[in-house]
Formats: sequence, structure tokens, C-alpha cells
Amino acid sequence: MSLQVENQINELIEQKSRILLALPKNPSTDAIAAGLAMFMYLEKKGKQARLVATDFALPASHAFLPKSQEIFSEIPALKKFIISLDVSKAQVEDINYDLHDNKLNVYVTPRNGYFTAQDLKTSAGDFTYDLIITLDAHDLAALGSIYQNNLDFFYRIPIINIDHSLSNESYGQINLIEAKATSVSEIIFEMIQQFAPHFLDEYIATNLLTGIISKTKSFKTSSVTPRSLAIASHLIANGARREEIVKNLYQTKSIHALKLWGKALIKLQKDQNYQIVWSVLEAKDLIEAGATEDELEKVVDELIVNTPEAKNVFILYDKPGFGCRAILSTPHYIKAKDIFKAYSPKGTQDFTYLEFKNLSLREAEKIILDNLKKAI
Repeated sequence: MSLQVENQINELIEQKSRILLALPKNPSTDAIAAGLAMFMYLEKKGKQARLVATDFALPASHAFLPKSQEIFSEIPALKKFIISLDVSKAQVEDINYDLHDNKLNVYVTPRNGYFTAQDLKTSAGDFTYDLIITLDAHDLAALGSIYQNNLDFFYRIPIINIDHSLSNESYGQINLIEAKATSVSEIIFEMIQQFAPHFLDEYIATNLLTGIISKTKSFKTSSVTPRSLAIASHLIANGARREEIVKNLYQTKSIHALKLWGKALIKLQKDQNYQIVWSVLEAKDLIEAGATEDELEKVVDELIVNTPEAKNVFILYDKPGFGCRAILSTPHYIKAKDIFKAYSPKGTQDFTYLEFKNLSLREAEKIILDNLKKAI
């Protein structure tokens, strides 16, 4: 990790007092956990902080995370509009206001004399926040409407950009991009260890270990390094609740999720030569399981965890009246969004979502397999 960049980040945080932490829309478990750990770190430094993600809804399986209720779905008013009235010539007796025809009318009653338009001035206050820290966002557009609705704010306020993806566009004034790190949580751990190791308590440690475990699929992926294992050991020694993390992330499943997992297993296929594992589900499979599309990510996670020989995993499913869709997980060196750019790719480096309009499951399956094999 670049000590020079770390020092720049620490110095900038020390200079600022009101900090906005921004996560991507639909943040990964790692992003959520790292964001919460960073939020608590800033609180311990005496900073005013707010953690946001566009349209955020906390997954039920993440409710155990310390401070998990401190993630908000929007930014509050970024600026105050200031109305200044010169009262040197007339004192104020009373102030009232009302709303009429989409207009705010303010009534100022003088104690003596009167006010004129020359006594009134208006101005805009400073932005509510003086620093932005983004986590796990490869570009600003990944933040969703939090960015799109506040372009001037993101243009004028300095940004610290922290990520571990090679696809990151380095859009910040300071960019900490550590591609060798397993997760953003690992990067945040290194920062805390460098500048305030005494801040590491069981709550921050639990969040950071959650991020690392989720990103490495409980240390079963090829991204695991000796350093990540040493960090995990250190976090557990500092109170991280490993059993609680594993229970909530991997051992607690709804009946719907179990049924969907069963249907995916029945239809499981693999190509040993190319290390591809996949399952093709029909619309009736989701209906019979009582499951939604949102639960398919968990199925992909299960396939990654339980089939260690698989490097590339996808679930293809039927979408009546549309065609079909797929959720794909590949190693970081395979740029899935580039490979499948003709099929409206969305998502993060963890999961890529594809759309195959007016194509059958068989046709879409062939496209995915052919393109993956070419890339591998």
C-alpha cells in the first residue's frame, strides 16, 4: 500500500470536519462493511460523518453489523439559503411565514420604523460537507442519483477515492487503488493500523472481517493471500465475531432460498477445462420456489463457495415477455462488461448482469459460454 497516498488521505481527513461517505448503488457486502468501519473510525476522530448509498435498503442478513442502521438512502440538504435582514435601523417584533402557490412568504414585523428591500440580502451557505470519501465505486456514475442529482457538489468538494478494482477511473483528488487487496475492507484495515491502531475495537473489527469474508467467500477464492489471512487473524484477536458473521452470511437461509438453491443444483452443469459452472433456470423454477430475482445472487455465491474448481459462475434464467437474463461472476482479470457489452452489462466487479432480449435460454447460454471460453 502506498504510504505517501495514505499520508495524504490522513492529512486531508485531519483538515476536514464534515465528511460524506458514499457507497455505490446496490453496494456489495464488502462496501457496506467497509463503509460502516470507516464511519466509526471517523466518529472516533471526532468528525461529523454520514454514510449514504442511493435507494439503500439494508439486507436482513446484514442487520447484525454494528451501526448498520446508520446507512442512509439520500443526502440531506447540501446548502442552506440565507436571508439576511439589516436590523440596525428597525428592530424585529415578530416573524411569521406561510406557503402559498409554491411560494414561501416570510412576514417580518418591525418593532419601530420599517424595512425596505435595501435592508435585505440573500446568499447561499457553504456545503454541508467539506470532504467526500467514496468506497468501492469504480466511477462516480456508480453512485447513482446521489451523484447525478448533486453534480456541483461532487465537482467542488475534494474526493478521496478508495477501491481495489483495476477498472477504477481514478476520479478523486486522492486515489487509493489497491488491486492486490482482497477487498475495500482490507484497505480500510491497513489505514486504521497505520494511523490509529488503538481505534480497532470489536465493532470495527467485526465490520472489517465481514467485508473480507464476504469478498473471499469465507477464504475459499483464489484472491486469498497470506496477508489477508494475517489480517483476519488480527481482527479476530481484536474481537471480530467470526461465528456471527458466518452464520448470518452463509448459514441463515429462507425456505425460498433453499428451494431455489435446490433447483439450481439439479440443473447444474460444468466445463472442467474452462472452469465454468452454471445453471439454467426456467420461469417456473422461480415461481415454484417462491423466490425473486434478487435471491439469485446468493445462488451464485453458493456455487462459488461449494465448487472450488469453478472460476467462472453464472445463472441464466427465463424472463417471460422479455427474453432472458443472467448473473455472472468471473475473476477480476476477465472484463465481463467488455466481453458482453452488446448485452446491456450492469453491476460491479463481483456480479455482472446481462440481458438477452428476445433470445431463448439455449441461445443465450451458447453466447455466454462461447464468449467466456474466448476470454479464458
